This record gives sequence, C-alpha cells and structure tokens, in this order.
Amino acid sequence: IPLGKLIDCVSIINTGAKYDSETFQKSVGLNGVGQKAVNALALEYRAQAFREGQTKIVEFAKGKLSKEHKIAKTEERNGTLIEFTPDEALFGKDFKFRTEFIEDMLWNYAFLNRGLTLTLNGKPFKSENGLKDLLTKELSGEPLYPIIHLEGEDIEVAFTHGNHYGEEYWSFVNGQHTTMGGTHLAAFREALVDTVRNFFKKDYDADDVRQSIDAAIVVRVQEPVFESQTKTKLGSSNMAPDGASIKEFVGKFMQQSLDVYLHKNKETAEVLKRRIEESELERK
Repeated sequence: IPLGKLIDCVSIINTGAKYDSETFQKSVGLNGVGQKAVNALALEYRAQAFREGQTKIVEFAKGKLSKEHKIAKTEERNGTLIEFTPDEALFGKDFKFRTEFIEDMLWNYAFLNRGLTLTLNGKPFKSENGLKDLLTKELSGEPLYPIIHLEGEDIEVAFTHGNHYGEEYWSFVNGQHTTMGGTHLAAFREALVDTVRNFFKKDYDADDVRQSIDAAIVVRVQEPVFESQTKTKLGSSNMAPDGASIKEFVGKFMQQSLDVYLHKNKETAEVLKRRIEESELERK
C-alpha cells in the first residue's frame, strides 16, 4: 500500500487501486471493501505498510483514526501487516475464529500467488509450485501418474487421476475460489476430453476420461461476471469484454499444452490410457 494512501486504503470506501493499473485489471472486486469492513468492525485496528525501505503505521479504534505515525526507515521487505481485535459490542464476548477455515483460504491465496508469503499469527503460508502444490495437499490417495501441471498467460491447470470414484475439482477466477465452478470449469472439462480423444485418436466416452480425476484450474479474466453476490460461480462468457470466449481460450490452451505434454511424457500417456479403458470396462 502506498504510504501516503494508507489511511484512505483502510478506511475510505472506493479507494481500491483497480481502475487503471494493468496489475489489477484481473481482480475479483473493485472497491477494496474487505480491509475497511475489518477496520469498521474492530475495537482496535492497526495497519502497517512497508515499501521501498520506508514504513508507516496508522491506528484506529472502533473505525475512527486514533493515531497516525510518521514515516520511518525499515529493513523489512515490502508488504503489509494488519492487526485487529474484533469489537465485542458487535460480536458478543464468546466469538472465535475458525482457524481451519481461515487457513484453507490462506493456502488458496498462496497457491494462486506463488512466492508470496502470507503469515497468520506467526504461521507462514507459501507455495512455489502453484496449483501443483494445491493438488499435492488435497489428494487423498496416491496419484496414478505424476501431476500434469500446465501454465499459460492468464491460465494455469494441474490434474491427475486417482483410484476414487467421481470427479474432484478446485476452480478459481482471479484469486476467487469458485466452489460452484462456472464457465471456466465447464470449458476445462470439455477441453480435457477433446484433447485426450484427439491424442489417442479414439472416441472415448467423456465420463470415462474424467472418472477419478483430481484437477485444479485458475483463469484470470478481465471484468469477471459472477452468478451471485457470493462469487462462487463464474458466469462470464469471455476472457475480456471484447476478448476471446472462455471456451475457445481454454480449449486452445489445452489442445496445445496437454498434447505436447503427452507426446513428451509417454509413460504418463500410457497410464492415462489404461485408466480410461479401465473406467470404460467398469461402466460397461
């Protein structure tokens, strides 16, 4: 957070940095409400920004500014420190944090922003391999073949097959966990089947290709449209207001990247083929 804008960014609505900056064109929200909401609902709230060797602290009580510190020098890396105590008058005396819920969210942010360290009460969350790390953490059994991890501009995909029944997916848009899926997940499921059919030159049944899959996908979309206020399902048809359709974009990426991967990794391709044919046999 720019030091001169620290107060605005944590207390004044509509002070997000997401209008002109290219960095933020593919964000989830526009106005940066989250930080202001935490501040407004806190008995005490303290924000500290570290930027290019300088730091600034601002303190609030019940949403009102109580102290603004002068800019000082620091050895810390760039980042932000937020500390707060929820207001008992609003939440009651016996409120508690659901740590496992918060940690899941922090892991997801870490997987989607590799190299970024998030720290909650001294516990660090960091990922170097993005969605590959997510799948490794979430898999319940041994994967049948090494996780296939594919990346392109505005898209990242990781998947493998296991021995369980059904299909498991983790889908994200611009850092938002779309637990209900949406157009990007539908495009991925379809593109996977098409690419596998083309590679093996066999008209496999779609269900057999996807049976026992564990997969994660993230796409970065300009001005995403979600189907509800909770932002759990992507409704956008296009990658940008005047860009390619999501279906076309994901399909093209999978056709190129996965095809190349399977050609280079013959053993994985063989295991995948066996798994599909086993599913076909079981179904029949």
